[in-house]
Amino acid sequence: MAVCELCGAEGVHTNKGIVSNTTLDVCSKCTESLGIEIHKSPFDNRQNTVRNISPRKPTQEESDLSNDFHLKLRKARESKGWSQKELANRMNVRINAIQKAESGTRPTDNLIGKLEKVLRVDLRESSDTVRDSMVTRSTSRGMTIADALDEFLQQGD
Repeated sequence: MAVCELCGAEGVHTNKGIVSNTTLDVCSKCTESLGIEIHKSPFDNRQNTVRNISPRKPTQEESDLSNDFHLKLRKARESKGWSQKELANRMNVRINAIQKAESGTRPTDNLIGKLEKVLRVDLRESSDTVRDSMVTRSTSRGMTIADALDEFLQQGD
């Protein structure tokens, strides 16, 4: 039994969880409520997974949202003359789900499907779209051994 490094609960079973690129001892309550990813050691022999060498093409449900999905969403709603509240009522969802989506917070795949159907708009990128992205570190610290290991393991995927 240990202490959860997030909530401070004592005498609880903890797992190594990844929080902001840092491994912490976290209890199951924090893991579930905050959606924390459990750290999996690359040296753990129980992980007998086979890596798929060629990446598969994502399905429509898995395709990425366009970067400007929130603008498309707002424009489609406004073109119908609906308020956020009216759209939420028509879709039987809470208004804060519409507000979050229009502010740029990624909605669930289920909500994306509903929005596309009700508003008759495509919020996803086509599967053949090529995007470049720059990866930057949020801190000024140098690369650690853990960072190098993570980078090495990601190159194998």
